[in-house]
Order: sequence, then structure tokens, then C-alpha cells
Amino acid sequence: MKKIFLHYVILQTLTFAWSTPPSYELTQDFWNNPNFVRSFMGDYGFRSEIEPRYSKSEQGILREVIAKAENQLDEAIVYLEKKISPKSSAALDFALATMYYQKGRLTRSEQSYSSALLKFPSFLRAHKNLGFVKLGLGNYEEAASSLSKSISLGEGDGVTYVALGYCYYVLEQFVSAENAYRMGILLFPESKDARNGLVNCLLETSRFPEALALLNELLKKEPENVFCHRARASALQGLGKEKDATVALETLRRMGNLNNNDLIRLGDLYHNLNLYELSLTNYERAILNNEKLPIQKYVRVASILMQRGSYIDCFSYLDKIDSIFGKSYSPQNEKDVLLLKAEVLKATGKTEESSNILRDVVAKHPLEGRALIMLGHHAWEDHDHTLAEMFFERAAKIEDVEVKALIEHARMLVSIRSYEKAARLLEKAQEISPEARVGRYLESIRNLLLSARVRL
Repeated sequence: MKKIFLHYVILQTLTFAWSTPPSYELTQDFWNNPNFVRSFMGDYGFRSEIEPRYSKSEQGILREVIAKAENQLDEAIVYLEKKISPKSSAALDFALATMYYQKGRLTRSEQSYSSALLKFPSFLRAHKNLGFVKLGLGNYEEAASSLSKSISLGEGDGVTYVALGYCYYVLEQFVSAENAYRMGILLFPESKDARNGLVNCLLETSRFPEALALLNELLKKEPENVFCHRARASALQGLGKEKDATVALETLRRMGNLNNNDLIRLGDLYHNLNLYELSLTNYERAILNNEKLPIQKYVRVASILMQRGSYIDCFSYLDKIDSIFGKSYSPQNEKDVLLLKAEVLKATGKTEESSNILRDVVAKHPLEGRALIMLGHHAWEDHDHTLAEMFFERAAKIEDVEVKALIEHARMLVSIRSYEKAARLLEKAQEISPEARVGRYLESIRNLLLSARVRL
């Protein structure tokens, strides 16, 4: 907790209490840094063009607030609330907003800063502080607008630019974020948030060589910097240097700073390098750690294991997902896991068990196109072409899988020499989403039809 004193003919304490954020968010250091404190406080001068005037009686009110706020902040708030009216100075609203902020009442703080601006629209510090409050509330677009307005009125400190950069970053306006972060670095060179934000912008815009050069420079100064090692792995991966990226992440492991996201990334890298045992080892470490990621990340890992033909490992991983997350499955989670299990069972020859799972899925989720297509394949393999056609036709009515259903239906029809109908289905698929490989397949079927007509 950090106390600051705000002087605009008012002096009071201000508290910051922000939860520890993920690495891509503004760090706790940003809010507790003395530069932020000074930025929020402002200077002691008086600039009539950007600061509201106040009467002698209002000056007395503010002095009374100062005296109460030192040890009786709640009483100071109640006292000041009674003194504010539509005709009172914006300085009173500003002071009240700051005390609300100190108490963590961000919504009330936002309202009071807004009231101050209604009375005095060019109130620079009210715009800036309102931007910080909106940032704390997660209203990034409005925060960016308030912070930009304060800059246009003459604000020029690095903290404001760093906060503005972060707002743009969250809004995925990466070029604007980069510009703000660069200004932040010039004006607030010791800010890690500005530097980290700039690195993230370079990575988001695929400027991997520039990001790597900057990270290498930073690591010379801070060889133990965890963020830089992690970001360096991303830059190397973006450049296709996957072996070097694994080295960067293994460096984090030796430092004792490899988290679950890193373990999954390392598993992916080893998978891409065809080092499947190392890949599996890291995937399993990720799910067995106490720190848990969203279940979708683990389902994706199971899908990778399935796609590379590691069926036993995939089923084992799915069992781990079941044992850890089973009681907290959402309907979507449960469906995704069951569909993967059905795929593994089918791939390992357990067709009946796979079909039973798929029927259960369709009973609960009638519009689950992936399950319908898989059931169509089961029926096709059992030579029940009528049932297969029914499943494919049902799937084709679902937009997300319509094209895939049409193509699979056409493939089945080709297998029973129903070329003309198959061609019509493929033509429809090509109208919706043209694909070169499907176009070649359609052309070959048309050639078969032409040959058959010539023979007749």
C-alpha cells in the first residue's frame, strides 16, 4: 500500500490495491512507483487555463478536509459530500473523487471526476486521474480517451504514456500502443512496464528480428530477467528458430521460473522437432502441476497427441483431464473431451464404444456437427449408406461444418459410384468455400462422368 499527498490546495493520502496481474498486464510496480505517485499528485503550481478557481470559503472547506483526511478519511468524505453543489468549484469534486479512489470506491471516484469535468472541461488532472480510474475499472477505450485528452491539454509525464500504451495494447491497437510506449520509455526510462509493453507490441506485429535485438540488449543488462527470456523464446519461435526457442525456455527451467504455459509451449516445440518423448514429458508436467490453466489448453494438448497417432498417450491424458477437471466440466468442456475420446476409440478399433459416445453427445447436443460427421463415417464403414447419408445431411444443415459434411458425403457417394450426386455436393461446397484440393477432386469426378458417358 502506498500513501501519497495530493496538493491542489488539498493534501490527502491515496491508496493503491491492485491484484497481481499476468505478465502482459501493468505490474504492481507501475502503480506503486514514485513516478506514478508524482504523476497522480501533479505539481504545486496554479495554471488558470487548466485548473478550476475556488473561493475563499471553498479554500477553508478544503483545509478542513485535509485535517480530517489524515486520520478520519470516512468523516472527511461525508463532510465534503455535504459541501458540494452544482455551483461549487470543480476543485471540491476533484478532492472527493481522489478520496473515493483512496477508499477503493472506483465507481464513485469516476462519477466525481466526471462531475468536476462537467464544471471545468479543461481540468487536466481530472482528465488524467479519470483515465487511471477507468483503467482500474477495465474501461480501456474510455481510459485511453481520458488519458489522450490530458496529453492534448499539456500532460507530458511518462506514466501517462505508459498507461495509454497499455490501454491501446489491450484494445489491440498495437501501433498506437507502440508509439505511446516509446514515449513512455523516453520520459520514464526505468519503467519495466513501458519496455515490456514495447516488446509485446513488436511480437504482436510479427517484428521478431527487432524484438529479438531489443531483448538481447536488455538481457545483457539483466541476464536473470524472466520476462525477457520468455519473450525471447516467442521471438525465436516467430523466426522459425524452434531449437533456439527451446533453449530459451530450458533456461527458464534452470532458473526455476517455468510456468504451465511455458511447459505446454515447450511441449509444442519438442513436438514440432519430432522429439515426442520430451514433448509428452512437458505436457504431463503441465497437467500435474498444482497451477492449473483453463481446461481448453489441456484439451488442445490431447488433440495434438491424437493427431500424431499417440493414441495411448492421448487416452491417458484425457483420463488425467477427467480426474482433475471432471467435476467442474462445463457442457462444452465435457463435449470436447468426449469427442476426442470417441476419435481415439475409433482409431484403436473400438468402433462400437466410439459410436455409443457419439450418440450420447448428439442426444445432448443435437447440433454438434463433428459428432454427426463421425457417426456418418461409422455408418459408412459398416456399409449402411442410407444411415450415413442421413447423418451427413443433418450435419450439412449446421453452418460450422456444412462444407466438411458435403465433402464427406460426396466421398461416400464416390465409394458407391454415385458420381453425379457426389459432383453436385462438391459443387455446392465449392460455392460456399472454394478449396484447390476439392476443386481437383471435383474435376476428377467430372472426368469419370465424362468417360462413362463416352462409353455409353
